[in-house]
Amino acid sequence: MMDTKFQFQALELGPLKGLIRLDACIPEMLEALSDPDSLLNASDLLFKNSARTKAGRVMIRERPFFLKRYNQRGMIHTAKTIFRPSRPWRVRKLAVHLIQNGVNTPAPVAILEERRFGLLMRSYLVTEYVPGERIRAFMSRRMKDSGWQAGTVAGVAGLIAKLHASGVCHGDLKANNILLETDKGKERLWLIDLDGARLKPDISDKDRTADLGRLLTSFSEILLPSELYRFLIHYSREGGVWQDNEKRRDVANRLRTILSEHQARHRKKRSARVRVV
Repeated sequence: MMDTKFQFQALELGPLKGLIRLDACIPEMLEALSDPDSLLNASDLLFKNSARTKAGRVMIRERPFFLKRYNQRGMIHTAKTIFRPSRPWRVRKLAVHLIQNGVNTPAPVAILEERRFGLLMRSYLVTEYVPGERIRAFMSRRMKDSGWQAGTVAGVAGLIAKLHASGVCHGDLKANNILLETDKGKERLWLIDLDGARLKPDISDKDRTADLGRLLTSFSEILLPSELYRFLIHYSREGGVWQDNEKRRDVANRLRTILSEHQARHRKKRSARVRVV
């Protein structure tokens, strides 16, 4: 029997249409989602509020959920939405695919969109809420105490290896898009923000290094060369790639180049800010 987390039914709430998970189709949820903007405005914890998106934790029936609104991004982008599904539709599909392949990512609960004459006006994504800490914040704090623990390195590497093994490139893989949940002393890693993720028939070395480069760059201030190579060893073992030491060293050198270029750009920007002041 299929898990109810993967079973959805059509949903229509006034001008909003979409899908809702079968086990979430209860009166309280339907009432809350009939006005998602008011629900989001009442959020007790906003994660983002920009011209493109607004996201936060919302409470429905005393249970926390994650709600994200996607806004219009100009006339050209809006015109293109006639020919393709909204971002929440794509994220829901990818999230279900990842969960079925053993990758921890918040399970989608509902998606909603409003269209006028086929043009996407607004859309929403509702997922389960994960009470985790951004992995970068955790690692930065831990570095001050005892350094980057081997278990956490292996865990992050294993998570990304599973992601790529499932045929998905994240597209915006950085430390802030990985959460660490601690429950009764046990750590669990979660991958979030699948907006830029893509499902591919084959993940090339270029795809892998692009994702890994972004991730390791976001750790650039707390990452040691030895930890970079340790990460690659775990990743290659878990993903069944780059088993040859020479190949792994070549990839490590490419990633070091990415890190060096990032650090050079960062120093240049910082120098420019100083000159302006």
